[in-house]
Amino acid sequence: MPDIYTAEWYETLKETLNRSDDITRKAPRGHLKVLGQVNGDGTSPYLKDGESRWFAVDLVDGRCTSYVEMSAAPARRDFDFTLELSASLFESVVANLADPVQAGLKGDIKIVGDMRILIQNAELVNVLADIYGREIDTSWPKGKPPYGNA
Repeated sequence: MPDIYTAEWYETLKETLNRSDDITRKAPRGHLKVLGQVNGDGTSPYLKDGESRWFAVDLVDGRCTSYVEMSAAPARRDFDFTLELSASLFESVVANLADPVQAGLKGDIKIVGDMRILIQNAELVNVLADIYGREIDTSWPKGKPPYGNA
């Protein structure tokens, strides 16, 4: 059971995505590159207020070829989509306590990119959320959401 935000955790996510027939079937053909930016919000014990983590996910024909944390903010123009959200929300999605689709509709997730592709692949978002929340056994060394003041 890997700790959240570790290289082992990202590798487990990649392996799990690649074992999912739903991902393979529902992901768009071709190359899709997504950047996630998780921002400290004063609630999460994993990122201080003002800190950020970036992770890049590459999907090629429904297979995850890379799922890694970046050491610094990459150029957003290199990605098809950028998803930006608070650390406490991201961690709540991972803990299966928050629905990312609902959070996106409420504006709690800032999405930059070609929205047509995202809308056409809305079911893929649901599958990804399910994998985060139900199929990845995450270890929470600093505590698991919900956090005391969330």
